[in-house]
Amino acid sequence: MCGTASHKSEHGHGHPHHLFRVPTAHVAAYEYLVKENKTSDPKKPGDTLTAFSRSTFDKCSSFFGGLKNSPAYKVLFFTQPAHVIMALAVILVAASMLPGDMKKASNANGESVKPRTFVNFVYLAAFCTHVGAQFWMTFISGLSLYFNLARHAFGDVQKILFPKYFSLNSLLSAITLIQFGKMHVAANVWDVHTYLQLFVLSLCFLLELMIRLYVVPPLLRLITVKTAIEKSAGVGNEVGHYDLGPLVDCPHYMAIHKAFRQVHLFVGIGNVVTMMCTAFHLAYIAA
Repeated sequence: MCGTASHKSEHGHGHPHHLFRVPTAHVAAYEYLVKENKTSDPKKPGDTLTAFSRSTFDKCSSFFGGLKNSPAYKVLFFTQPAHVIMALAVILVAASMLPGDMKKASNANGESVKPRTFVNFVYLAAFCTHVGAQFWMTFISGLSLYFNLARHAFGDVQKILFPKYFSLNSLLSAITLIQFGKMHVAANVWDVHTYLQLFVLSLCFLLELMIRLYVVPPLLRLITVKTAIEKSAGVGNEVGHYDLGPLVDCPHYMAIHKAFRQVHLFVGIGNVVTMMCTAFHLAYIAA
């Protein structure tokens, strides 16, 4: 691009790695050492573990790659059945707000039955993991990467993290909501405070699922288009700030940039609202 591809060193070698030549007098010694390392140096245990880990990772990547190419994955995440998923989520929320049967929640003596330890464990594990993921992604990962990576590199990382972040949070919110309902069915506690917590947990779950299904995909497409245009204009390598350079005068790019800012702002506001929901529920647990 800048003439470096056709540039030749003073020794007449065009490829960059020829700029660092092994002196002729030491070629034989160099080849002997390479051969000696290959034949006499046995594989270390760390090398075997690394090879096994890489093989396992490649197999997992191949499996998930095949899964993404399957019709089921395309139906669930890229077509209208996303609406079906959202409808099922609404049904789940509605079912969780219906009080359980009083007879099933008490024993023969009329005493309330305490929830099983496993239910409490799953509930607390899901909720604590959810809070930790929100705190890490918002205050640690996002800020650290933004102020230490080039803007395009930061965008590439966010393209990978955003879908996983909201998918994980949606799943954890659903588990928390279900287990919270089970606990209060077992204890026969259905008062104003219980319904208020169910409403907050349901809002958190539905909002995270909606962002994952309807907002994240167009956001990723906008990031891809923006990055391609910026690379062609030679901008996007700044760290910790925006410098659009000559693209400020491009109406087509600025329209895409405005749409990106609006969608990204919606994601940010949605993330803040879900964090408020988890903080509200955390205060309820602490009380």
